[in-house]
Order: sequence, then structure tokens, then C-alpha cells
Amino acid sequence: MDTTRRKLVAGASALALLSGSSAAFGQKKNPSPTSDAIPAPGDPADFEAALRSKFSTGDVLNWTGGNVRLKRPILIDVTSSMAGPGVDLNGAKVIADFNDATKRAITIRIPAANKNVDLRGMKFFNGSIIAESPALDALGFVCLTNASWIYSWKLINLDIERFARDGLFFDGSVFEGECHAVTCSSNGRNGMTFRNDGPKDDMGIVSAISIFGGQMRKNGNAGIETQSAIPYQEPRDLNISQTYFVENKGPGLNAVSGFSMAQGCGFENNGKYGINMMNEGRMFACRASTFGPQPYLVNAFFNGGGMLMDACRIEGYGGFEGKMKFAKVSGIGSVTLRSSGNASDLDISGTITVKAA
Repeated sequence: MDTTRRKLVAGASALALLSGSSAAFGQKKNPSPTSDAIPAPGDPADFEAALRSKFSTGDVLNWTGGNVRLKRPILIDVTSSMAGPGVDLNGAKVIADFNDATKRAITIRIPAANKNVDLRGMKFFNGSIIAESPALDALGFVCLTNASWIYSWKLINLDIERFARDGLFFDGSVFEGECHAVTCSSNGRNGMTFRNDGPKDDMGIVSAISIFGGQMRKNGNAGIETQSAIPYQEPRDLNISQTYFVENKGPGLNAVSGFSMAQGCGFENNGKYGINMMNEGRMFACRASTFGPQPYLVNAFFNGGGMLMDACRIEGYGGFEGKMKFAKVSGIGSVTLRSSGNASDLDISGTITVKAA
């Protein structure tokens, strides 16, 4: 990982907020620095103003105004360093209803022209983000430079549904983040997308991502997918624990360049594979099951890499008993099986060494 992006910017932190609604925000900002009152329940302008106000001070909005129906997207541009902003929805639904599939519901962005900007410790938790008319993604963190950083963020107890593209979109220098009990379902493309992005000589890198629990369900492509503006340089540092991938039209996990670890995850009836991967991957106590659409737990191609399966299990049912296999593997590399079947449970092409224990 490029250590330059970990630099912390000294001095007082501030936030410049830019969007088409900046004038409205200025009019609605509460002039009393001690007041934390939320205006009329459910008013989208009030929610936006309150969120912007808390981001400007690095605080967490305790939203008690009930469900919010967004009639326009919210874009917050961070241009100076900030620590700790966010929102506790307290069970509320944020409903995207602005009917524009090119716009994201909420975007937190460090513009690429702003260097040495540090957005640390951001939090979104305890609620739902749902599209009721076309909208691109639910929530996006964007930093298309390796000279600024969005890191140490946390998404906790969120349900995200029915967006035209992705539930969550992480783009560029967005790293050291955690998702706890986050479910993404019925989105047009992926539940979550992690993308290395930016100019070739200033690429923002996603890394050190931890996902705990939650479900990736019935998305139009993958449950979770890695991408890159430069092919074959996709994020690889993903650690996923006890997450359930079910009935996605593509693979549950599409780890184009590999992944660090999947532990205790479930993969059921995804399109063709539970996991599609290259380079490297480690699976511990993962379980896959299918009545036919997902005949393999893993599809892997190696060019000198390999994977480990430790205490993994597969199961066919509904007429597919005994037909499922652990993996389809090709290229040049190795597979290590520990209490996870044997070589006969793999379909192999190329030069693949299999070690079973």
C-alpha cells in the first residue's frame, strides 16, 4: 500500500461543501451553535441541511426526523481535512425518488484537484437507503487521487435496495473501511463495487476492506465486485466474514484480481459460481449450495498464483444432489484442499498442482 496516502494533515480542519443546493443550505443552517433540533419530520431539505451542518463540524447527525424522500441527490465535497462526520438514521429510510439513473443518492467526495485532504472516521449507520424511482447508487465514497484519502470509515446496520447500478460504490483512494451487517439487494448491477480509479500516474487505491455479516442478494450482476480503471490492477485486499451471497445473477463474489480471505461465508444459487477469481484467494469454512445455477463454489484462473480451501463444504439439492463441485480451475498454479474434498471435486485444465490434506 502506498504509505503517502496515510499522511495526516495537521492544523484546523474545515469542510467546503459544494452542490447545486449550497444556497439552500446556507439559508437553512441553524444559527445557534448549541441547538441540535431537527426540523419538520421527513423534509428532505431539512435532512440535507442537517447532514451538511454536521459534516461541517465533524460531528455525527442524530437524525430523529423519520423517513426522508430525496427529490434531488446530495453531493458533499470535502476540500479540507475532517475527522468523524456521519449520520445515525435511527431506523429511518432514505428514499431516492428523483428519477435520474445517472445520479447517486448520497455522494461523499474529495475532488481530485484537492491534494493532502484527509477524511477520517466517517460513519453511516442504522437505517435503509431505498430507490423508489431510478437512481444510480445509494451511497458513494469517491477520491480519484492517491494524494488524498478517505479512510477508517464504517457502515453499520444498513439495508440498501433497488438502485439502478450499485448499492454501494467505493471509488479510488477509499480504504481501511468496515461494513457491519450491511445488506445490499435487488440492485441493477452489484451490491457493492470497490474500484481502483484515477489518472494512471495518480491512481486511488482501495485496500484493507473488512466486511462482517450482511447479505448480498438478488443483484443484477455480482454481490461484491472489484474493478479498476487499469485492467488487472483491481483491489485485492478484501476480508469477508460470515456474509451470505444468494441468487445474484453473476457470481456472488467477483474478485477479478483475487482477495485476501473469505471466512464462514455462504454462497447459494448465484450465477455459475459462488466466487470468480484470479491470482489468489483463501477460503475458510465457506459453504456453497445449489439446485443447479451455481455448479461450482469457485471459478479460478491462475498465472502462478493459487488458492486455499480449508473446511469448506458444498451441497446440491432439489435434483442436483452429488453434482456440485468445489472448483473449476485453469492456468498455471496450485490448489490446497484441507478437509475440503479432493482432486476429484475439481475440474482442472492447464498446469495445476493439487494438494489435499
